[in-house]
Amino acid sequence: MRKLLTLLGTAFFLLLATVLIYLFTLPKFTEPSTEIIEANPEQLARGDYLFNAVLGCPVCHSERDYSQFGGPPVAPFGGGRACSDTGKPLPGLAESGGLPGTICFRNITPHETGIFDWTDGELLRAVREGIGKENQALFPIMPYFIYRNLSDEDAQSVVAYVRSLEAVDHSLPDTAINFPVNLAIRLLPDPLNSPVPQPDTNNPIAYGKYLSTVARCSFCHSPRDSRSRQAIEGLELAGGVEFQGHNGLMYSTNLTPHAEGLGEMSEAEFLALFRRTTDPSAADINLMPWTYYGNMSDADLSAIFAYLQSVPAVSYSP
Repeated sequence: MRKLLTLLGTAFFLLLATVLIYLFTLPKFTEPSTEIIEANPEQLARGDYLFNAVLGCPVCHSERDYSQFGGPPVAPFGGGRACSDTGKPLPGLAESGGLPGTICFRNITPHETGIFDWTDGELLRAVREGIGKENQALFPIMPYFIYRNLSDEDAQSVVAYVRSLEAVDHSLPDTAINFPVNLAIRLLPDPLNSPVPQPDTNNPIAYGKYLSTVARCSFCHSPRDSRSRQAIEGLELAGGVEFQGHNGLMYSTNLTPHAEGLGEMSEAEFLALFRRTTDPSAADINLMPWTYYGNMSDADLSAIFAYLQSVPAVSYSP
């Protein structure tokens, strides 16, 4: 009996210790930097380009008009208008099921209902490390696990640009994530403990990989394990990810050089896909945000094409 009580006591102690460690050490974070970004015209232009053409921030932080090609944002631009309530699926993702609580795409304009009182360091930390102003873990609908690949210089440019947005008065419900997801997401943030250098723009494949990564190409075009949600090894960029379009299910395309993917497509044809401004046949069902990525420069799209041509050709059927 004494041995049993000892075992139970030890088990209880270990459980208590685990809970205490969890509560007091997670999420992992570092204090936000104290830097103040002194924006200059070149930095603002770079931030504008990244925000609107590469990262596609308005895709989530504005309502979108799906009756038009590519679902352009509804004014006021960047006003944090989109919000998903309990039980509704993640916008565009058929496989997500109901959201685990009330989760809103934050007003990221410099209004008091937005990010008016956030410091530059807090914004940088939120974007790349997934930690909010109150040191809480952000729900990973915000792709900080991808944006952590943003160089320090590019991340600062994005923050500088966000500061320049017109302030929009739009209050949103507080995020309230259900148990046990509210605990599970505390495991995800991972602090950046070293500088992230600027990519080499003179190396098209390396720079194309950088742009493809922060533009989330792999996130939408790589099939994922249903349990871990990680990209299936060997099928990166092979397409086949299921999305819920307004007129039914859709699947992301294969971006590898396989015949089922980009195959015989030329660089000129690849660029032309992004230069369309209207396509009535695609209105209402096309979830690919062409209206954002179509603002990328020819040089950057060519770099992405060069990178996609360098990856292994893969065949995949969902």
